This record gives sequence, structure tokens and C-alpha cells, in this order.
Amino acid sequence: MGVAAFVATVAIGLLLIYPNGPAGTESADGQSSSRVASAPKPGERISVPSLGLSILRPQSWVTITAEQNARNLQSVHMDDPRFQALAARYANSPVVAIAKYPEPHADLNPSLKINVRPLGGFAGHAPEEIIGAALPTMQHGFADMKVLEGPTRTTLAGRPAGFVRIGYTLRTDKIAVPAVSEIWVVPKGPVYFMVGSGTRADERNGSRAEVRSIIDTLQLD
Repeated sequence: MGVAAFVATVAIGLLLIYPNGPAGTESADGQSSSRVASAPKPGERISVPSLGLSILRPQSWVTITAEQNARNLQSVHMDDPRFQALAARYANSPVVAIAKYPEPHADLNPSLKINVRPLGGFAGHAPEEIIGAALPTMQHGFADMKVLEGPTRTTLAGRPAGFVRIGYTLRTDKIAVPAVSEIWVVPKGPVYFMVGSGTRADERNGSRAEVRSIIDTLQLD
């Protein structure tokens, strides 16, 4: 994968798509089931053994399907048609995607998703550099996007990670809501994990602290 394509995949991964449509059950991209978490019982850990990944899904939260994720990506109104085309080309189903409320939900649904991708041309780069390289590309999708914190170095699941917090207006066919996304990039061998959370900026229907408490249960063995 070339550097430009890699940057595009990171930028699309930074884009938190908040479920806001009818439920679906089928995979949108045919991704191997060994790389996608199966739905656990409420309050149990979601596990992807092939990736050494597990995370606790709270009892009240719901799993989001690959089809829902793809459909919601298509519904987002972006400011640059070229970025919209990149999103359609490079988006992939997250290995984990959960939301606070069952769908359909009339407001921005507090969400968390985890993607995994090859490091490609960014092997050996610091995780905060990977995030920094993708932010200008994402700016094309959301003209009012602002970096609220970072990119900076931190740790997640006991591993070195990059972190950024961004704010922007999320527009779909149904809503236009000031939103905040918090994103961590965590390299592990030849791949990186991208952990992203999203909430309303005013946290009216779900707090970032609540989502972070879920992220704190992440294990990457």
C-alpha cells in the first residue's frame, strides 16, 4: 500500500460514524469472521483471539453490525466529494463496534469502534506521527474540524500509543450535531489498532468519561 493510500485509510479510520439507522445483520465487505468479533452476551468481554484483542462491552450497550457501519458511512455529508470517495474506497468494517443505545436512535449515538490495518509505509514511525499525517486529509471531509488536543504520545492497553481529540459537525440526512471524537493509534508488530470513541460535544446523552471507562478495559496480548 502506498503512503497516500495509507494516509487515506488512517483518515477514514479517524472518522467516527455514529449509528443512526435501521438494524442490519449481513457483513458489508465479506471480512473474515476470524478478524471480526462475534456478539457477546451483555456485560461479557468481546474477544478476537486471532488479534489478541478483548474489551468489555457494558450490559446496556449494543453491538453494531458491519452493514450498519457501512450504511451510516454512506449517510454522512462531507464537505469534499473527493474525501467522500476516499471514504467509500478505503473504509473497512471495524473488528469491534458498539453503541450506547439500540438502533434506530434519534440522536447521535455514543459509540466506540476498533479497526486494525497494516502499518505499511509507516512502519517504524511513532503512533502520534501516524495520526498527525492523517489529520490534514480528514480536514477535507469536515471543514470546521478542529484539533482540541494532540496528537500526543500516551499508552493504551499497556502499549505506546498516539492520541488526538477532534471536534467537528457531523451531518447526515437526519442530524447536524457538534461532535467530539477521541482516537488512539496503537502499533502492534506489523499492524496498528485504531481505537475511536465519539460523543456529542455537549455530552447530553453520553459522556466521554463513560466511553473511556470501556476503553480502559481493552487488552492487546
